[in-house]
Amino acid sequence: MALDTAAFVANFIDETRDNIKQVDASVVRLSKDPGNVEELNTVLRALHTIKGSSRMLKFHSMEKIAHGMESLFKGVRESRYPFSKALMSLIFVGADLLRKGIESITGSGSDAMETRSYEEACERESSGEPFAEDTESLRAKLMPQNEGQASGQGDIPVAPAPSPLRTGGGPASGAESIRVKLEDVSDIIEILNKFIIRQFQLKKTLEGLGDLEREVTLRSGAGSETTVGSPAPEPSADAGFAAGGAILKSVQDLRKAFADQMTQLEQNSFELQERVMKLSMLPMALVTGELPRMVAETSASLGKEIDFSVTGSDILMDKAVLEKLNDPLLHLVRNAVDHGIETPAERKALGKSAVGKIEVACKAEGGNIIIRVTDDGKGLDRARIRERAMETGLISQSSAEAVGDGEIYSLIFRPGFSTRKTVTDLSGRGVGLDIVKHNIDLIKGKIGIKSREGGGSEFILSVPLSLATVSGFFCMAGGEKFLIPSNFVQRVVRLARAETVSYFNKEGFRLENEIIPLYSLALLLGRESENRNPYLYALVVESAGERMAVIVDAVLQHASLIYKPVPRNIQKLKLVQGIVFDENYRIINILFVPELISRFRKMKSIDLIEGVADGRPAIRRVLVVDDSLNTREIEKSILELEGFEVECAADGIEGLDMVKTGSYDLIVSDVEMPRMDGVTMIENIRKDSLHATTPIVVVTSYSDEDTTRRIREAGADAHIVKSDFDRNSLLATVERLLADKGSRGQ
Repeated sequence: MALDTAAFVANFIDETRDNIKQVDASVVRLSKDPGNVEELNTVLRALHTIKGSSRMLKFHSMEKIAHGMESLFKGVRESRYPFSKALMSLIFVGADLLRKGIESITGSGSDAMETRSYEEACERESSGEPFAEDTESLRAKLMPQNEGQASGQGDIPVAPAPSPLRTGGGPASGAESIRVKLEDVSDIIEILNKFIIRQFQLKKTLEGLGDLEREVTLRSGAGSETTVGSPAPEPSADAGFAAGGAILKSVQDLRKAFADQMTQLEQNSFELQERVMKLSMLPMALVTGELPRMVAETSASLGKEIDFSVTGSDILMDKAVLEKLNDPLLHLVRNAVDHGIETPAERKALGKSAVGKIEVACKAEGGNIIIRVTDDGKGLDRARIRERAMETGLISQSSAEAVGDGEIYSLIFRPGFSTRKTVTDLSGRGVGLDIVKHNIDLIKGKIGIKSREGGGSEFILSVPLSLATVSGFFCMAGGEKFLIPSNFVQRVVRLARAETVSYFNKEGFRLENEIIPLYSLALLLGRESENRNPYLYALVVESAGERMAVIVDAVLQHASLIYKPVPRNIQKLKLVQGIVFDENYRIINILFVPELISRFRKMKSIDLIEGVADGRPAIRRVLVVDDSLNTREIEKSILELEGFEVECAADGIEGLDMVKTGSYDLIVSDVEMPRMDGVTMIENIRKDSLHATTPIVVVTSYSDEDTTRRIREAGADAHIVKSDFDRNSLLATVERLLADKGSRGQ
């Protein structure tokens, strides 16, 4: 079904006009205070919103202009060049171009205009190359006849007057509507959250009425249970019996009326929640609309024939979720075309139709959107993935046979991983699926995989309908209450302890002809399980094709609540994705299941069932600080294979911030980094008494005496030169420093 975007275009026009005004205001403030980081972040957010919304509505000229302006401000934020008058003038030209695009969309529905000259000017400026052409000449070239109401160089341009309200026809027309600010929607959601929590409290009151009913029944009817609607008991010689029966009838009527009202209240609140969420929602078609053309172009270049279809594209979802789905869907479908579907000749030889099939199917289920990307191609080559993982050191040869399909599938999402031996324009670089997982993690979704060699593959994305709400199971573990999001939960099970099986130094249980590993949440948290009955309670969770069962002490209830991001002081805790409030207004942590699975995977040869923390080997945490993404990934992979939990920072400032908010057993750092170098970071770390003795290893390309002296005086414990760097040298140094620290009793 074709999508009518008229209503969304009207909102886009209003939103973009506001954001252009924000850009103008921020530029003026920055001209007076160029080092104002908060103002830089504000203007970058405004431009990022313009770019993202333009991309979704296919206003590509607007997208390109916003991208060019964004690159200019990023250069200032990264201190690559100052905020100059010439730069300010170039930004004002971009703002005028955006206004020109808005007026064009309002009049004709199209933003088509010449942008290449402006893009090139931004590229030169952001790369540090002086801009040769003066901005007035550029403005005249791009906006002849003084389009855009441009003002003098360095002044705030005057925006054209908004078009009068259109009552019919044109791209911005549509149903009657009013603008609602997103912050107002957020306020409504906040009130709604309090309302839902009150419902929890009323449910507790209803349970209390049930207890009272049972108590009155016992006292008035010699222990016999009386249900609502049953005949009243026969009169008794006991004078108090009649009065007791009347009280029981009153309590029963009260409980029934209360229960009926609660049912209606829950239904009304659910409908209200849905309506409020729709205020900030957009259709899936905004990201699926460009897929058919991409499939047609890519399949033609590869000599393949593909029947491509999309269903469920009219489903509405949160704009913030939708924006993050664009790249994952593009990569998954392109992978299906390139890796999955065979050539016509190969398919005929296999007895298949020459035309391959790829389908993207979207469906709303509860509070989640399920997106299935399915193809009937060759399927995932488990043997090749396992072989490549051993070649790159992701798994050892000794453990390769013990790795199940779920773990094998999860490897394809690792950064840099590719089974291709040669690089093409479409694949082989090891980028794509890691972007898929990264974006899905950002919106707290999950990825599932089904594959049959020769029979095709299916990637299942489960993402929340809105980032404002979360549905999940309240659980207890080690005396603490948590919420585990239900979109990751496949099943809740109760097991007799005798039903568990041991395999490869692990514990598990059989489910659907598969052994699911069991891991104790209490044990991971360093606590003792409080479950003393003969049964184990577990939630079977899945992420990126990998399944595990998380043992908890109790599963309390399922709930749908308003999601809140984690407070600033615990944002570095990757295990916690956000918070909710329970019926007693206590803060409950929402566990991030992909990180939970990652941490469980690193637990080795320990009692995974009983949850007894005493004597278990602690998971050692390492911080890697380096401005090179490649170096960070290499060091991270080496350390994670040895069971370390590794976090990364891109420079000294980020590293210092993480040290202040986290706890690390060891730090690995580079020297030369932007914003703050490694020596300065180490000096600041050593000033804090909590980290005065934390082992620090410096890995750098410098080996001269001056650098070595500076590193030593700053407080580093070891120095590895990159020319001598390898896996063994890093691990040997790390283990030696940790052993020295342990021998000192720290």
